[in-house]
Amino acid sequence: MPLNRRLAAAGLLGLLALPNLWGQAKYAGELFEFPGTARSMAMGGTGVNGLHGSATGFFNPALVGQAQPPSLLLAHREQFGGVVSADLAAVMLPTSGKLAVQLGLLRRAVDRIPDTRSALADLNGNGLLDDDEILVGSDVTYFNQREWGILLSLARREQTGWVWGLSAKLLGNRVADALGLGFGIDIGLHRKLGHGLGLGLLLQDATTTQVHWSSGRWETTMPRVTLGLQWDFKLPLTGQAVTLALEGTTRLDGERLARDLQLGPLSILGRAGLELRVNESLRLRAGRGALFPFTLGVGLDFPAFAIDYAYVSTAREPVFDPTQQLSLTLYLQSLRTLLGTG
Repeated sequence: MPLNRRLAAAGLLGLLALPNLWGQAKYAGELFEFPGTARSMAMGGTGVNGLHGSATGFFNPALVGQAQPPSLLLAHREQFGGVVSADLAAVMLPTSGKLAVQLGLLRRAVDRIPDTRSALADLNGNGLLDDDEILVGSDVTYFNQREWGILLSLARREQTGWVWGLSAKLLGNRVADALGLGFGIDIGLHRKLGHGLGLGLLLQDATTTQVHWSSGRWETTMPRVTLGLQWDFKLPLTGQAVTLALEGTTRLDGERLARDLQLGPLSILGRAGLELRVNESLRLRAGRGALFPFTLGVGLDFPAFAIDYAYVSTAREPVFDPTQQLSLTLYLQSLRTLLGTG
């Protein structure tokens, strides 16, 4: 990848996390904002009504354990031409009674982020790269960024038909020699409305998420609210099952950016996704995300495992390459049966 594109992609992702660059920490909890399974990414990033195996707690903890067999989910994502890599692992924990519990792990890394501060041949001493000045390649140094997160989710079904869920998340961020640690809570609600309709609500960073850096700096992520509708139906002529998902997310800090919809102080990001189940094994998916024009994907579901792939179109800035993600789900009980241990 050319150096200028690597600088743009790696620099953006890495420098956003530097604790001394930004007066307001909008990105302190961004690792958990779009965790992504391949199914979710292929459907535009939707998820507050969708079942994503053992990773469901990342999208809406109220859905944990609903009609899902015990499973282990592993996912890998490459962003910006491989400059940024992300991994996800999640498992359903054995429970009893009305509660269901999931455990999830996230990791995101940016390697060899160029640091050009000592490489500028600053002839006039103004601290800027002017037309007649250069960066000395041999003086460019590099540093790495590592983000990780742990999510513990639980859900409980009430007699009213509502299901509530709670996720506790621990996150860490290391940029060069700086280390940040944080904690946050997500709250989810879900209810089936009948006729294949489902309503989901997710309050991320409900009490704000606080990140404390080794420099002594504190960063705060303000709450975000996502409301979503999902409709499961069958095509009239062929009888094939279809899922349509629509969602909107708003931040509760009054931030006004280029959004899909502006309602007073609320700026709303919209997402949409569609899944067609061609047969018992094959699923075709498409969507439109909040930050990218379109998404595509395919899924293969078998008794013992499932494989999902997602392609996310180039972001609005053309310097960025498309994102690709692959997820593998292992159905534990089916594996035990096939292996003769269940």
